[in-house]
Amino acid sequence: MSQHLRDYQSGKEKYYWNTAVVFVGRDLNKALIRYLENRLVEIAKDCGRYAILTKNTYKNTVIKESQVASMEKFIDNVKILVNTLGYKVLMPVPKATDDTVYLYCKGSGASAKGFVSAGGFTVTKGSLVSDHTVPSFEIRGKNYYNLRNALIRDGVIEERSFVRDYEFNAPSAASAVILGRSSNGNEDWKTVDGVKLKEL
Repeated sequence: MSQHLRDYQSGKEKYYWNTAVVFVGRDLNKALIRYLENRLVEIAKDCGRYAILTKNTYKNTVIKESQVASMEKFIDNVKILVNTLGYKVLMPVPKATDDTVYLYCKGSGASAKGFVSAGGFTVTKGSLVSDHTVPSFEIRGKNYYNLRNALIRDGVIEERSFVRDYEFNAPSAASAVILGRSSNGNEDWKTVDGVKLKEL
């Protein structure tokens, strides 16, 4: 953590965390901690929900097979607890299946595609957000206005386009970010035939 703080203060990293979740375990030694760090970074990168600040980890840490099994169990427990606390960093973004019903949100230069998912609503890669936000959005839809700006800052949205699938906690959060205004996702997300989400 101290390395990340130094990198942030020296300008090597563009932002810094504001929440920390700490896990402790009996009998953790340096080798086991290195193994855990590497695995958790790998899992978080694979999930693709957040920008990962850690650039280098000890990939070739040698530990016994029994220790690997014990650490993987530790990681499973961390995943459950972190998710329960509301941090989705170790949970993969939902993927569409063969029977997924896609919904579309369009307006003000925006054209997005997504689907209802376990955690809320997932917008797919390539979806376009509007080229502007309405003035009242910053006041009445402040949380979604800030979320839109955070997604742009964090590189989830680049040049108005989602660079990867992203799960929102609700359909209205997704449509508000996409349209750049307050939105009722149950009204603004529609099937290709124009059926509203609330009617499905």
